[in-house]
Amino acid sequence: MFQKFILIIALLIIPLFAKDNNMITKNIDEFLASESITVNTPAMYEKDNKDLISDLLKYDYNNVADWLPADGEKFGGSTVENKWKTVSSPLTLKAENKVNLVYAGFYINVNRYIDAELRLVTGQSLRIWMDGKEIETKLNDCGDKKQESLSSNLKLENGKHFILIKAISTPAEKTTETISANITYDEKFGESSLTITTDPVHTYGIKTLLDDRKVDGFSLSCDGNIASLKLRERNYKTDSYESWIELRKVSDASLITTLRGGMNVQSLKWANTSETFAYTTSSDDAKTLWVVNIKDGTNEPLLEKVDNMGNFEWAPDDSYIVYTVTEKAKVDDPDFKKYDLPEDRWPGFREKEFIYRVFIDSKFSERLTAGKESTSFIEISQDSKKVLYSKTHFGQTQRPYERADYFILNLEDMKVDSVVSLFFSTGASWSPDGTKLLIYGGATTFGDIGLNVSNNIIPNDYDTQVYIYDLESGSAEAISKEFNPSISSAYWDKTGNVIYFIVSEQSYSYLYKYSLESKSYEKVDLGSEVIGNIEFSKDFSTALFSGSSSVIHPQVYKYDVSSGDVSLFLDAESKDYEKIKLGNIEDWDFVSSIGPKIKGRVYYPPDFDESKKYPAIVYYYGGTSPVERNFEGRYPYNYWAANGYIIYVLQPTGATGFGQELSAHHVNDWGDISGREIIEGVGKFLDAHKFVDPERVGCIGASYGGFETMSLITKTDIFAAAISHAGISNLTSYWGVGYWGYQYNAVAGADSFPWNKKDEYINKSPLFNADKINTPLLLLHGNIDPNVPPGESMQMYVALKLLGKDVSFVEVDKQEHWILDYNKRTKWSKTIIAYFDKYLKGQPEWWNSLY
Repeated sequence: MFQKFILIIALLIIPLFAKDNNMITKNIDEFLASESITVNTPAMYEKDNKDLISDLLKYDYNNVADWLPADGEKFGGSTVENKWKTVSSPLTLKAENKVNLVYAGFYINVNRYIDAELRLVTGQSLRIWMDGKEIETKLNDCGDKKQESLSSNLKLENGKHFILIKAISTPAEKTTETISANITYDEKFGESSLTITTDPVHTYGIKTLLDDRKVDGFSLSCDGNIASLKLRERNYKTDSYESWIELRKVSDASLITTLRGGMNVQSLKWANTSETFAYTTSSDDAKTLWVVNIKDGTNEPLLEKVDNMGNFEWAPDDSYIVYTVTEKAKVDDPDFKKYDLPEDRWPGFREKEFIYRVFIDSKFSERLTAGKESTSFIEISQDSKKVLYSKTHFGQTQRPYERADYFILNLEDMKVDSVVSLFFSTGASWSPDGTKLLIYGGATTFGDIGLNVSNNIIPNDYDTQVYIYDLESGSAEAISKEFNPSISSAYWDKTGNVIYFIVSEQSYSYLYKYSLESKSYEKVDLGSEVIGNIEFSKDFSTALFSGSSSVIHPQVYKYDVSSGDVSLFLDAESKDYEKIKLGNIEDWDFVSSIGPKIKGRVYYPPDFDESKKYPAIVYYYGGTSPVERNFEGRYPYNYWAANGYIIYVLQPTGATGFGQELSAHHVNDWGDISGREIIEGVGKFLDAHKFVDPERVGCIGASYGGFETMSLITKTDIFAAAISHAGISNLTSYWGVGYWGYQYNAVAGADSFPWNKKDEYINKSPLFNADKINTPLLLLHGNIDPNVPPGESMQMYVALKLLGKDVSFVEVDKQEHWILDYNKRTKWSKTIIAYFDKYLKGQPEWWNSLY
């Protein structure tokens, strides 16, 4: 009778929490709960029950941070039969004669940022987490426990949040074993903005992007029977990433073994036998090279603690391994530095890289290259007798102001043959028979033989072409000038008759094969919009590749070369994506008044309703490379859409992958053609999509896209808010101060300099048009960005402040062109949406809570 009375009082108390008229209270009607777990007191335990309860609350065997339980699902993702079940509130606990613990929880779903309060009424000792982070601990005496109110403030960002409660029950008389809860928040946030549920299905978020298990790389054994995969995921207890290597059978993806144990396992490469592979581990700046023999079960170091060791490669005959070592530059005076070249600004520019090899049997190591210049290792010939390497010569007087020289080192007599010197060349590789080289470069790498543009048009030399260079005759053949996609990587099969290419084709990344006999390209349909990487077996019978698309997260697939069959090999995130709801995506292109068709796509919120009016975010790059249809990345469109936005991504003219004629539009454009196409495209997009509110459209771009943002808002007022990350405001200062400014301009601004094209540098710089800006602008920048220095944002910020314009500047400490630090990237990503929420939704609370 006493327990019933207390229960009635508890239920009456909860509604009294909402005594202010401007507050909304929502009771927790259901919990997800585990079965009661009996806890045995440890043998020889000398503390009292209160200490035991305290210890139980503090310690968790399970990693609760990634729990997203569902009704009927096994407890904690474990193999035990204990399952989560939905129970009505109040949650009733029974201790009987022993100490018991129960995990319980519920989801809070919000469609905007909300400041709320969680209130619990309980007599229990408990610990509370929200999204894996502890928010409260309550320790009660083990005697007569009274129902008490416990409050915690919650900052609820858009999305679904899981409240997890760990409750400890102790055998005692006159105790009420119940938990009741509610959520209270200001009515200004809206009644429908917050719902409570036990359904774990949620939208895509930053946690999924950054924390989930992912495949970082993979390789195949010689015969294609075993795959090694490098995986990583966030370790919540150490607050860092953990990486390891798995060996799996290619036939069925079954696990053979795992290389783990706290080591920082890095690259793994197979020998030309499927019984042996090598991998490196690192400690500080030193690496150890290990060789594993699967048949013998041995794992021994071949090289130990080599300072500044770089990459390594097996010789085709498996007799040795080639590796590189970087030598640090001598510093004569740390306080003064005389620059010899513009590249002297680059950290490590004066360091030199050299090539070594170590013999497998004897473990004898020898240096293969020396001198005053770095030597970059490229590849070992198939007969294991020669090494292809290159040297880069800076300080050249013609574009791009650096030259690549290729050399062949004969390992039998240590003689070096100079092969060819090239501008705009980015790499090379051997043909299988060693008589030719496949050379990557721009359209002008070999003069005009690779050109496919109209007269007097300067080509975009970032549009990568390939050439076959005959070592005996010294002649080159341009094999891609009529092929519109831009080449990313190549794989010459053992017959020498076929070359496989990963290419950028418009917004896609595909695999093509080129026949040297017919001189024709054929697309290989792998079923993915973006091929991230591919690894062929030595006989080219099998391949593994990573594939993704706008709506499919990255996964590893197996490709049977002879049959063309493609099958899923490993989806490291399958469990996580079972509970994620994505919105739809559709292509939306238009023909610009300038001429070409402009490709684009639209991302919809997961619960899209065409009868509503939505804010929109427009994303572009506008630079020399296309915006691919990859799922993840620094600018996750699915995450933005999950926050209630329509996302329009478009690809203005000038990017590679559309053919040389169109990619040449990037040269000396600096936001002219591309800007007009974006403005025209947004207008046509709004006309065709009436569910988008034209008064609530924002734009965002990064790097060249950040320049594009600033340039756009000097020309149009169609945007309600704009964000520029690491953008260029002054072409002259970027040209001279950015580490790669003048070299990028060697292509993007070919033959244009501040002294011969003054008007170009001034009129196309957003800074010199700052007085025309009326759009609220957020400038984001890492404060040690060497590519686009932070002064580019600072100049624009100062200008707009002096002009009395609406501008904000957020600088990220100790970050470069990319925001890579985990916590900083998390806040940076939220900053983008919070800013748009402020200006496109009229919801400044999230922005105000961050800043």
